[in-house]
Amino acid sequence: MEGELKLSLKPLEDAKLLIANEVCTALGIDLKEAKGLAPKIQIANVHSRKSGSADVALRCFVLTRYQKGKKPQEIAQTLHEELKKKVGTSPVIQDITVSGPYLNIQLSMKFLGQVMTSVTKGDLLKALPQNKERVMIEYSQPNTHKAFHVGHMRNAALGDCLVRMFEFCGHPVVAANYFGDEGAHIAKCLWKTKRYVEEKKFDIDSIAEKDRAGWLGNMYSTAVSELALGNLTDLPFPNVIAAKVLEVKDHPAADAPKNWHVVTVQIGKDTKKTVVCGGRAYKVGDFVGYLPVGSRLKNKEIVEKDMKGILSCGVMLGYTEMGLSEPADPKPEKKAEEKVEEKVEETKVGKKKKKKGKGGGGKKSKKQKIKLPSKIYIVDPIYNPTPGVSLPELGKTAKDIEDVVAEIKKRNTEVGDLLRAMEEGDKEAVALWEKTKKWSLDEFKRIYAWLDCRFDHDFFESEVSESSRKLVIDLEKKGVLQKVQGAICANLEKFKLGFLILLKSNGAGLYATKDLQLAQIKFEQFKIDKSIYIVDASQSLHFKQVFKVLELMGYQQAKKCVHLPYGMVVLPSGKMSSRKGTVIVFTTLRKNLNDHLEKEYMAKYKGQWSPEEIENAKRQLAVGTIKYGMLNHDVAKDIVFEMSKWSAKTGTTGPYNMYAYTRTVGIKAKVDNGEAKCSLGKVDYSLLTSQLERDILVHICGFWAILDDCVARQNPSPMCSFVYNLSKLSNLWYENVNVLKSDTPDLLATRVEFAACVGKTIKTCLALLGITALERM
Repeated sequence: MEGELKLSLKPLEDAKLLIANEVCTALGIDLKEAKGLAPKIQIANVHSRKSGSADVALRCFVLTRYQKGKKPQEIAQTLHEELKKKVGTSPVIQDITVSGPYLNIQLSMKFLGQVMTSVTKGDLLKALPQNKERVMIEYSQPNTHKAFHVGHMRNAALGDCLVRMFEFCGHPVVAANYFGDEGAHIAKCLWKTKRYVEEKKFDIDSIAEKDRAGWLGNMYSTAVSELALGNLTDLPFPNVIAAKVLEVKDHPAADAPKNWHVVTVQIGKDTKKTVVCGGRAYKVGDFVGYLPVGSRLKNKEIVEKDMKGILSCGVMLGYTEMGLSEPADPKPEKKAEEKVEEKVEETKVGKKKKKKGKGGGGKKSKKQKIKLPSKIYIVDPIYNPTPGVSLPELGKTAKDIEDVVAEIKKRNTEVGDLLRAMEEGDKEAVALWEKTKKWSLDEFKRIYAWLDCRFDHDFFESEVSESSRKLVIDLEKKGVLQKVQGAICANLEKFKLGFLILLKSNGAGLYATKDLQLAQIKFEQFKIDKSIYIVDASQSLHFKQVFKVLELMGYQQAKKCVHLPYGMVVLPSGKMSSRKGTVIVFTTLRKNLNDHLEKEYMAKYKGQWSPEEIENAKRQLAVGTIKYGMLNHDVAKDIVFEMSKWSAKTGTTGPYNMYAYTRTVGIKAKVDNGEAKCSLGKVDYSLLTSQLERDILVHICGFWAILDDCVARQNPSPMCSFVYNLSKLSNLWYENVNVLKSDTPDLLATRVEFAACVGKTIKTCLALLGITALERM
C-alpha cells in the first residue's frame, strides 16, 4: 500500500515517536528532542476508558522547558490548532482534542490498519531470529518410582511456557529435565516391591504396561506408611515413656524462675525421679511423656543437671517438643451474676461512646500478649498408662508385633541395606532398579507427550553422583572449599549464606554436590549463557548457596543463574497430603477432566464429529484447562486447583480463550461456505469505524511489550491476562457485529480480515502458553 509506514514490533512506540515528531515540528523544537519526548506520551487503557476517548494523551507540562513563559494550557491550545491542520494527512493522527493542559489524540485507522496487515501478512507475530543469549531452562524434575500428581503440573506448565516464550523472543533454548533416579525414595519403593513379590509370589512383569507406573507409585506410598512408626502405634514417640506425677512443689531457690517446679515422677514399679520442670497444665496423678537420662533430645544427650541446687533427672516433654500442637486452654465458665455485671458495664461504655460522637473514645489500649510456658504432654487415659512403659507400646495398634519400635528399626535397616546394595552394584538390586526406573520414565514421557511439553536433554542424578564427589574433592584441594571435621564445606558466611556442606565426613554427597557438577556440564558441554532452574520456593537458600559456589569456582555464567521459585498447588480444602489420601495423581486428574469435558463440551457432537476429532478436542481442552489455570497466577503465589472453575466456558479459563479463537475462524469458514449476504471485496481499513474495533487493535499493539515483560520477569501471568482481555473484546465484537450480514463486499472483506487478525493474535498467545487452539469447538 502506498505511503505505508515501516512498523516495529511495538507499534504504539512507533505512534508515540511519530506524534512526538509532529509536536516538535509544530512548536519549532529540534527533532532530536522527539526521542526524549515520545516516552512521555501516555497510552490509554482500552479496558477502562470511556467510549470515544483518546488512544494517547500528552501532558503539556513536559513541554514548558521548550516554551519559556507559556503555561501548559497555552501550549496545548497552540498544538491543538497546529496539529488539527494535519488531520487527514498525518500518518498517525485521526482526531485531536484539548482538555486544559492535556492533548488527546485518536490514532488514525490508516495506522491501525497497518497494524492489522502486520499481524495477518507481516512480521508482528513472528518469532525473532535466535541470536540472543543461549538459555537452558530446567524444569519438571520428577522423582522416578513416585506418582506424577497435580502439583507437578504447575512446574511442567511453567517450564514449557518459558521455553516457548524465550525461544519466540530470540533465545536459543535447551529444555532440560533432571530426574531424581537414586536415593532413599528408590530404596523404599524397591524394598516394598521385593516384600510384595515374596509375600504374594507375584510376577511384576504381569502388570499391564499402562498400569506399571501407578503400581510403583502405590508401592512407594505404601512403603512410606509401613516404614513409619505411626503405622504400628497411635503414640509414635520412640524412647518416650509414661511417667506418673506424684508430687509438684515450688522450686525452693529465691532466684529460680517463677514457672520452675520440682516434680517427683514414677517411671517404674519402684523407681522415682526428680525433675525440675518449667512447663504447665499438668497435675498430680497425670501421666506425662518423659525422656530418661541417656536419651537424646534435639541431638543432645540428656544428662543429670543441677538446676539451682536441685538435681534434675530426665525431661518432662511438652507437646511442641513432641511435634504436636498444644490443646487450647478451656475457657472458664462465668457465673450468672458475673455475666449480668458485664452486660451492665458494656451498656454504660456504649452510652459514653455515643456521647463522644463519631470516632470518639480516643485510642484503644493494646492488650499485651503474655507468652505462657509450654504445656506438658499428658498421656490420654484411654491407653491405660503404666509407669515406665514406652508410649509406642501403650498405643500399639499392631497387636501381632511384639516390639513395634524394633520392627520399624528393622524395616528401615533393610531399606538402608538395599540402598547400599544398589550403590555397590549388586546385580539383582540394580536390575530391579533399572527395570522399574524405565517404567517411570516411560510414563513420564507419555504424560509430557499428552501435555505437549518439550525436552531437548534429560539429566539423571545417577549420572552425576560419582563425578560430583570427585569435583568437590578437587575443589577442596584447590582451596575453593574447606574441610571441617572430615566434611567438605563452602564457608559462605561473609556472603550471609552460612555454611554449605558438599561432602559428608563419610564421603556421601548431597543435592548441592550434584547441582555443582550439573552446572559445570551445562556451562562447558552445552555452552549455556543463562541457566534457569524451576524449583519450588523451599529450595531458595539452596540455590543461592550453589550459585555463589559456582561464582567462586570462576564461572561468569553463575551471575546469570536464576532460581525461579513457585508457590504450591492446593485444594479448596487445603494442602494435598499423601497421608490423608488427598493428592490428585495425574491419571485420576486426566480421567476426571476427560469425563467432565465429555459431558460439558463434547456430548452434543457425538455422531457429528469423528471419534478422533472428539478425542483430540477433549485432550486440547484438558491441556488448555490445566495450563491456563496453572499459569494465570503470579508465579510466587499458591494457587487453588478447582477443576470445575478452571474448565468453565466463561471467565478467566483456557476453554474461554480457546472458544474466542474458534469463533474468529468460524467467520471465514461460513463466508467460504456461501453464508454471507454478499461476496468478498477489497479490504478498506477506513470502514472499521467502531470504538470496539479501535480498542481491539490498540490492545493487539501491546503484544510484544507484554511478552517482553513475561520473559524479563519469568512470569507468564501477564500473557494470560492479555489474551483473556483480547478474547473478551473479541467476543463482544462477535456478539455486536453480524459479519455475514455486511452490506457491501468491501465491508465484508474488511471484517473478515479483522477477525483473522484477532484470531491469529489469540492463537499466538495461546501457543506461547503451550495451548493448541481448536478450529472448531
